[in-house]
Amino acid sequence: MSRSTNTGRNSQLPHHHIFSGRFARCASAASLSAILQGPAFLASCARETVSQPIEITVACATKGAVPDAIDLFFFDTPPGAQLLDSYQQLLLPQGKAFGVSTSGPKHLVALSGKAGEKSQWARIRTYGNLCKHTFSLDRESSGTPLLCGEILLPAGNSRQAKLQLRPMLTAIRLRSVSCDFSGRPYAQSRFVNTQTFLSYAGSEYRPLGEEGGEPVSWMNPGFLDTLAVRALPEPDMLWQKGIGEVGKTRLYPQQTFYCYPGAPTHLVLEGRIGDKPCFYPIPLPSLAPDTRIDLDITLRRMGSPAPDIPAESGAVILELHCLPWEEETPKTEIFG
Repeated sequence: MSRSTNTGRNSQLPHHHIFSGRFARCASAASLSAILQGPAFLASCARETVSQPIEITVACATKGAVPDAIDLFFFDTPPGAQLLDSYQQLLLPQGKAFGVSTSGPKHLVALSGKAGEKSQWARIRTYGNLCKHTFSLDRESSGTPLLCGEILLPAGNSRQAKLQLRPMLTAIRLRSVSCDFSGRPYAQSRFVNTQTFLSYAGSEYRPLGEEGGEPVSWMNPGFLDTLAVRALPEPDMLWQKGIGEVGKTRLYPQQTFYCYPGAPTHLVLEGRIGDKPCFYPIPLPSLAPDTRIDLDITLRRMGSPAPDIPAESGAVILELHCLPWEEETPKTEIFG
């Protein structure tokens, strides 16, 4: 997910604030303008103890461009419903930013945002409400992926938070492929790859809460849904042109696909051997957010007649390389 890096703009205080919970109760409409002018007013609220701005260091775990803004949510910590204490949108600075909340312990959540777009959060009252929020491929970009992060903050009037934002996408890279039908009646044949796509690809994902980490929906259930995929901002996240004739000489297409983890995702090589249509639906291992899986594929037998039918045993030899969090010794597995 590497593209040019956008460092964003510097910010000394939050540019926009929406207050709820205890902040809303202690601040009148007239005094909200005073809050927006700086932190001096914060200590004057008589009904609640309000902290000075919290110093927040933001780190984005992506080599792509960062969003132009982040939405910050401060929730009360358990026990209880984790009520929303305050919300604000910050233009993403190069390093330090500042958020505000009351001085008790807080659960801080940050999500990718777009500058000036805040109306979607108007109904958020608790952490549970926010846990229903989904990321979707129709808002994703391989160069600027949607980011999420959360952290617990202790009570206090002078606090610092190091917030790690990371994408929920998984990258699946077809690093290399070859075809060796030695010992088969069709040993002299080659596989002609016409297109490659992800089937059962996670297309909506809840990044937060106990139920987070599971896709809400997926695309291409077995067969390629060309209409749905073409409607995405980046159809090539799920579907790309094939690499043509594949023989014993290993080819390195370096094609990268993206989806959310959790679904029984397959990488499907579609094409033909001679005049016979042929598919290799390759089941992928358990995927994880912000991870790249590199695949080295060797085709050894005839594939299946349809993308939702498993290939016969020994049809594919697959080498997996999981990056960047875990540097694993390459594993060789036979699927089919």
